[in-house]
Amino acid sequence: MIMRLKSISTLLPGWRVVFAALLLFTSQSTHAEGTLRIGVNALPLGLGNPFRSASPPTIFTTAAVFDALTRFDAAGNLKPWLATKWEPVDAVTWRFTLRDDVLFSTGEPLTSDAVVAAVEFLVSEAGVGQGVRTETRFLKAARAIDSRTVDITTTEPLPSWPRYAAALLIPEPNAWRKLGLEGFARAPVGTGSYRAERISAGGWTLTAVPKAWNKPKVSKVEILGIPDASARVQALMADRLDIATMLGPDDIAAIQAGGGIGVSWTYPSVNGLSFNMNLDGPWRDIRVRRALGLAVNRERIIEQLLGGRSVPANQPAARTVLGYNPDLPASRYDPTAAKALLAAAGYPNGFPVTLEVTTGSAPNDAAIFQQIAADFAAVGVAVTIRVTPAPQFVTKLGRGKFDGEMFAAPWPTAPALDVLRSMLMHSCMRPDPWWCDQEIMPTVREAFRETDPDKSLKLRQQIMAQYVETAPAVFLFQTTMFAGLSPKVTGFRLDADFINYHELGLTP
Repeated sequence: MIMRLKSISTLLPGWRVVFAALLLFTSQSTHAEGTLRIGVNALPLGLGNPFRSASPPTIFTTAAVFDALTRFDAAGNLKPWLATKWEPVDAVTWRFTLRDDVLFSTGEPLTSDAVVAAVEFLVSEAGVGQGVRTETRFLKAARAIDSRTVDITTTEPLPSWPRYAAALLIPEPNAWRKLGLEGFARAPVGTGSYRAERISAGGWTLTAVPKAWNKPKVSKVEILGIPDASARVQALMADRLDIATMLGPDDIAAIQAGGGIGVSWTYPSVNGLSFNMNLDGPWRDIRVRRALGLAVNRERIIEQLLGGRSVPANQPAARTVLGYNPDLPASRYDPTAAKALLAAAGYPNGFPVTLEVTTGSAPNDAAIFQQIAADFAAVGVAVTIRVTPAPQFVTKLGRGKFDGEMFAAPWPTAPALDVLRSMLMHSCMRPDPWWCDQEIMPTVREAFRETDPDKSLKLRQQIMAQYVETAPAVFLFQTTMFAGLSPKVTGFRLDADFINYHELGLTP
């Protein structure tokens, strides 16, 4: 079945050029047998560098080429991947046993040397600036015991390290050492179901690896960078894409009306608005922070702007991650109580606030920020929304340097699916924190080190309760992602944020 538009002229004028480029890029393979085409909002900034990022949208592309030692299933359960098993050797050492049937796309077998090379880079001076280093910041060293056994050492006791190993994508060590970071990024070699045949500014062309341990069902995959969501929708409906990712609920409705398939899934992250505690102002009063939490109608936002496909957040943790506290009360919308708290804090007429955001990177985010501003205005808080382009916003987020009194920031737990992952971003553990509560840090450090699973879980849940009590942010809702599929696509499934490329198929 082919979905078609009534007219290509319905494209937004500014994106006709983008769509024309897309048509040129895919003209030779649009109807080629066994070619599956995926539209993403952004291609990996680090090209084929497996250490630049382990998060969407980068991982949507790199997961086709690389694998990690461990992975999570859709329910949040840790499972073997390149490693078949793992066990602690001592307080700071984990021993991993690798699969014996894995080849890199060059035909070289996976051995412990590959893991050692990956760890050695991440702990080097060159590796410190990589995004994956944030996820694996406790790494210290790796040592091959034999060709299939490797010991990984952390800087301190970390019983949850196998969870964080889901971020450690493994490159082929010989190519890595020979080409260096920049050369390897242009010609990446991994153990994934596909190898990169071509990497360009417009997209990636991937070819199936016949001897991959996860055997692919499609001979070729094209991943195309199309920044505008409406252009991705148009391309899908014109049969120029088979999968369009990073869409919104309205896009899904249009795709379904045209005969396509709309899917959504919750991502293990919570969207929130953080208070910039590096600045003086009303938000230093806990009553003000709690008041703004009461002022937001999360249910309305979810129903009207997210198609009802998310859940309100009552803590900085998604429901499927380690440490989620099910005993905390549900989030509450109560503008009357919010006004009373503001008055008690000395702000009966409210106050002005600047909210720094970036738009176009999440479903309906611009409309959501406008609705939040309206909710704040209803209790007397006048919001000025300052939109910053995504690259600059990400830089500010990384450095912890914001000019506004509030800013949009996720509370991520992927790829470890651990609430402590958020602490690396939203606590005194940051070198330049916007929120630092020293009273909670002993509990955070104890949670990282605790070996007893039950005690470890309770400590994490205690941290969630403390964060709700101190209100460093307005927790909004669990992150939801949307994608559109052609009816001929089969096997589209995500485990956490990894697309299972080996399961993707196309019907004739």
